[in-house]
Amino acid sequence: MIIPILIASALTFAPPQKVVSLDKIKGEPIQLAWSPDGAELYVESGQRTRVGTFENLKHYLVTLANQQVKAVDAPPQWATDYQTWKGNKWAPGNHAFVIDISEENRTTRAVSAPSGGALAKGGESGAAMGNMDDAVSASLTSQNQHVISLKLKGEVVGEYVDTQFVPGYTFGWAPQSAGNYIAYGGPDGHLGVMDDQGAKTVVPDTRNVLLPSWTDDGKKIAFIEKSGKKFDIYVTDLK
Repeated sequence: MIIPILIASALTFAPPQKVVSLDKIKGEPIQLAWSPDGAELYVESGQRTRVGTFENLKHYLVTLANQQVKAVDAPPQWATDYQTWKGNKWAPGNHAFVIDISEENRTTRAVSAPSGGALAKGGESGAAMGNMDDAVSASLTSQNQHVISLKLKGEVVGEYVDTQFVPGYTFGWAPQSAGNYIAYGGPDGHLGVMDDQGAKTVVPDTRNVLLPSWTDDGKKIAFIEKSGKKFDIYVTDLK
């Protein structure tokens, strides 16, 4: 079947179906790839360190027919090949359809609520000691954050705050044969699809989307839905 090239806003998707829960893998998923025949998915996981990087990488194959998750020693070659175009900076078929990556250091400030004071210490309301305590308690605290932002035609398709940049973690290009599309987890967590003209659509019933990944034939998108510390793989079909 040849998929007609449509603007993204004209694409329709079937309700996503959960195919497997990743409750037995170690760490959290950081890569997702389809096998060429669409029968398996490769998952790489890692344990997040205190500084936001990933270590102790593990590798798994998910067989969709029986929903089996099996640990393997290394990624298969097809998973490595898949990642070279899935998580690239530009679309496989249009290098002008390119993600703008920027870095900045942000300073966030929070004001702590006054606590204690003269009344709490048994004094009188408005006493000098109380006013001084309240002023000290309301002091500003600040935190510096390193932020990597990914934007495509003005749309945020990824943001990494004090964490390691992982290509394809928040987005995934469609294969060149399917057209110039990108799937991504939008700012509200839904799965979005955009084309190289900036037209886009949102896949209903999706939330907290990570690692969106197209099949080689462009007919399906797999993604991981995060709920707390739980990760599930879902698949939606292009109608």
